[in-house]
Amino acid sequence: MTDCAIIGSGISGTFAALYFKRFGISNISIFDKSRGVGGRLATRRIENGKFDHGAQYLNIEEIRHVPEIVSLIKNKIIFKWGGMDRYVAEEGMTNISKFLLSDLDVKKEHKLLRINNLDDKIELIFENGETFYSKSIIFSCPIPQTIEILENSKIEVKESSFNKLKKIEYNPCIVILIEGKTRADSLEEDFGQNFSSGNISWIADNNKKRISERNNFFTVQCSSDFSQLNIDKNYDEIASLIDKDLRNIFTDEYKILSNHKWRYSTPKTFYKNELSIDVGKNIFIGICGDAFTNGKFDGAVKSGINIVTKYLDRYR
Repeated sequence: MTDCAIIGSGISGTFAALYFKRFGISNISIFDKSRGVGGRLATRRIENGKFDHGAQYLNIEEIRHVPEIVSLIKNKIIFKWGGMDRYVAEEGMTNISKFLLSDLDVKKEHKLLRINNLDDKIELIFENGETFYSKSIIFSCPIPQTIEILENSKIEVKESSFNKLKKIEYNPCIVILIEGKTRADSLEEDFGQNFSSGNISWIADNNKKRISERNNFFTVQCSSDFSQLNIDKNYDEIASLIDKDLRNIFTDEYKILSNHKWRYSTPKTFYKNELSIDVGKNIFIGICGDAFTNGKFDGAVKSGINIVTKYLDRYR
């Protein structure tokens, strides 16, 4: 039985685990439903090249002093990109999580279905048929996924806090991974560019990010409005709808190599005035993530650290 089970290996869950370890609580397990780690710090290899298909860069100005961030820079896991407060990982953004989680217990391909309160412990029931036990639990996955698990569970929660959670909404994001050459002057910035209007919101050159050895590998993020309207369409339909926009940027011979749908890409609304919360009545049920802060990397770090302080306040 663990002291705490952390659901989700994204940034807030990762930093929660790291800070438990810092305070001498090492009997911690992280569970993630995916085959990899890192949540939206995601990198995909295709045809001898790589794409960052989740978070594109980090803002670390407010957390530069955090020891783990210092270590990422010192060990050259991340570097400054594009002349602004933007940091990326040379081997792809997922390498950040692999580095930070290297000494922690992470159980991949474990999708949590529900939890039960068994007096002095929590029973965790997973889709693969496995069952684990823990003295407490922290959810760092997107809030709608947390709500679904807790509503399927036999456990008491603080209703006022839980009801506030239900008001949190997310923007989806459809990501298209392109091999192609850009038209002359179609991009003002050679490292990555935001678009304030239209169906495309962001494009990044993965070769110039020093992620992909292959040239002309681009990550294209569709706008929130386009993604919201088309998130449930199949990829052929999406490709047809976005083709005109892509042809304004790429030459006609561009090729779509892969796609990804982030149903919970960035928070649209937030849980205000708290960096994290404990919704458990008789047992610690922590909830953290970027929906408690600014929707960015630095906010997720702060939230993950904060939930550990709440745990310590309750048990020490």
